[in-house]
Amino acid sequence: FSVAGLKLTEVRIPKYVVKDSPAQLECLYDLDGEALYSVKWYKDGNEFYRYVPRDMPPAQPFLLPGVIVDLHNSSDATVTLRNVNLQSTGRFRCEVSGEAPSFQTVTEHGDMIVVFLPDQGSPKISGGRPRYQVGDYVKVNCTSGRSKPAVELSWQVNGEPADKQKLRKYNTIVEGRDGLETSVLGLQFRVEQRHFRNGDMKLKCIAELSSLYWRSNEESVEGDRPQKAPALESRETAYASNSRADPVQAGSTAPPSSTPPAPLLLLVVSLAVVGAVATLAQGIAQDIDVFKIPMDRTATGGMAKGDPEARELLAGREEEKRSARPGKSEAQLGKITLSAR
Repeated sequence: FSVAGLKLTEVRIPKYVVKDSPAQLECLYDLDGEALYSVKWYKDGNEFYRYVPRDMPPAQPFLLPGVIVDLHNSSDATVTLRNVNLQSTGRFRCEVSGEAPSFQTVTEHGDMIVVFLPDQGSPKISGGRPRYQVGDYVKVNCTSGRSKPAVELSWQVNGEPADKQKLRKYNTIVEGRDGLETSVLGLQFRVEQRHFRNGDMKLKCIAELSSLYWRSNEESVEGDRPQKAPALESRETAYASNSRADPVQAGSTAPPSSTPPAPLLLLVVSLAVVGAVATLAQGIAQDIDVFKIPMDRTATGGMAKGDPEARELLAGREEEKRSARPGKSEAQLGKITLSAR
């Protein structure tokens, strides 16, 4: 804005300033032959700095919440603010007035925002899985740290900006005495084969605030590919080869043999032999009893060897043996009788 003679050439007010840092405000003017009466600065309509060349000292600050003037680094064209805070945010206006008799006045303003950078570093990605298959749905959220104002969030898939249709915007979360803000941006889409590059899919969230802040976080997820059939068969074959069965016989489709196992057959034969030996031993023992009868009788003095009574007794016992052992042959019985005699 300008009038004849006096004019403002430029007003420089930084748009963003990081909290606790200094801010420099500039008001450049051209008197065009006029004498300078004053330069005044206002924040949201309240004067906080005045420069009058005729006054001593010419620079004078005024108390205002959120505004601390650094007089050592301030002049008619520049005002420096120290340690700005969130209350320093507002509209700043410069007003330049000429000397009498015209007292021409020109003014210009600009907005300054004090930035509280995110207090938790890079943005956080949540809801993701380590692996995805084609057809699965990706549903992830990106959350920034608390800041003032809220940061701008964006998504990239494999280095390319995500389609706006896949973004899910949520309301900004405001908390605390200073009204710090948390931004949340969701990303949802169905996985396709084109999303995998060399078997991986990269999801990247970017948080930025003008030129003062830029952070990103990236997650790389793998494609969960199904196993190929040959590989599966190979593992099964390896497992079978570790068993006690012959791999060739294991793969055969012929029915199992009906021949009893060798250990069982050997057991049956052994039992048969033992049974036969026991029967033979029993017969021999009974034969020995036949011999003992006359000998016992002789030993006790009851009958002599050639006694008819003894022969008759032996003949009766022989008859009993024949009826008790039908399996004995006549030749065997004859041998027994002959021996007894």
